[in-house]
Amino acid sequence: MSTSQQKHFVFTVTTGRSGSNFLTEILACLKGVCSVHEPQPKFHSVMRTAQLYPFVADEFLAKKKIPAIFKKLQNKSIYAESSHLFCKGFLEAWLRSDEVPVPDLICLDRDNRKTSLSLLQIGTIPGRTGRGLKYYLAPDDPGNRTRLEAHETLNDYQLCYWYCLEIEARKKYYKKLVEEVGGKCIHTSIGALKTPKGISFIQDELNLPGFSLLGERRYQKTINRVINAKTEKKRALDISEAQILGWEQALEDRVSYK
Repeated sequence: MSTSQQKHFVFTVTTGRSGSNFLTEILACLKGVCSVHEPQPKFHSVMRTAQLYPFVADEFLAKKKIPAIFKKLQNKSIYAESSHLFCKGFLEAWLRSDEVPVPDLICLDRDNRKTSLSLLQIGTIPGRTGRGLKYYLAPDDPGNRTRLEAHETLNDYQLCYWYCLEIEARKKYYKKLVEEVGGKCIHTSIGALKTPKGISFIQDELNLPGFSLLGERRYQKTINRVINAKTEKKRALDISEAQILGWEQALEDRVSYK
């Protein structure tokens, strides 16, 4: 068995604004795990181009990302990265590579409305604003698992909510894709990760080790901290629950699935 085949890789399928940075901190408490959030080289540097030209993702992995991962691993056997961009064209490229084994996936869940409001508050609108285009999917990206016509007529909240529906569809699709070739895919959330039962679940399901010598103490400190809340960037919203519900229902009526 090659050295690469002896390594264990774990990536996330998530929207972002869902606790991925928190997940990184939790996994870093486990023995022998190299746990990182969005290390260099970063997926977003080619993500937008890779939506139209998938070979760009293949080249990025082969020439930049995979070599950097093995350099970062050093003597550790498990690599976990919680970037929400991996599920935007890079999982498919990873599975096409002969250099690395099939990864396991953690689907990090958060309520779609809460995630949509969080994106809206920081002004990151998928398919519309600069950051929305740089880091997130757009409704007309060819690899999407959803179909949505005339997305230009949607308001900002609806675009955020559409994005959450798209990631939910990808979770289902990627679970099937990975499990068919021998990988594992589980669901968890911040709430679950703050409990012993939730930690045991991901350890058992993904065959991850226990806490390191100082890991349990670090874990207890981590679950009592707020990580990457971006409070200073959030603006107040003057929207009623009835408005939000109406926008969501109108959008759901327009979305279809592949």
